[in-house]
Amino acid sequence: MAQYGYEIFMYDMTIDGLPQENEHFHFFKEGIAGIEVKEQNLNTLSHFIKRNGHEDKTNMILKMDVEGAEWGFLSTVSHEILSQFDQIVFEFHDMIQPKTQSQMNETVACIRKINQTHSLVHLHANNHGSLLILDDKILFPEFLELTYVKTSNYELVDDENIYLPISLDQPNHPSRQDIPLGFWNKKSNNILGISR
Repeated sequence: MAQYGYEIFMYDMTIDGLPQENEHFHFFKEGIAGIEVKEQNLNTLSHFIKRNGHEDKTNMILKMDVEGAEWGFLSTVSHEILSQFDQIVFEFHDMIQPKTQSQMNETVACIRKINQTHSLVHLHANNHGSLLILDDKILFPEFLELTYVKTSNYELVDDENIYLPISLDQPNHPSRQDIPLGFWNKKSNNILGISR
């Protein structure tokens, strides 16, 4: 994206710098969370959008892999902030960890929230984690990589005949086989397509 002249704003409090530099890279040793936590160098996406002067931008792309903090982010972010992004790429963590009913309700609420403004268009299993087998046939991974697009920008058509992974996908752990999710968009298998 930098090669096409896009400005890339990156936030990661776990590293001191980027492995490579580019005039379009803007790196901050800070993290994104659902609320500001000064002592941990965390702040909200709305704070960073305002600081970067992007309050009026409505065609941005968000990529978020924050090791489980995505749930706190999704539970607090406004629909208005989400709507500023044409595309959102997440890695969802802790998908098969034991949860209380309250935690499960919060996870479902987060997925319903993103589904109000965006539609899931691609899904890939990260093969680093554990697997849960549902109904002796559906593999449900601990970590899911999801690509969403802003629903209002597209005329989307359901296709139940896409077998995952597709040729675009690559195993995260190269020495392990990619996780076959099969025909996840079939109505009978629809797990993440929680109704809006």
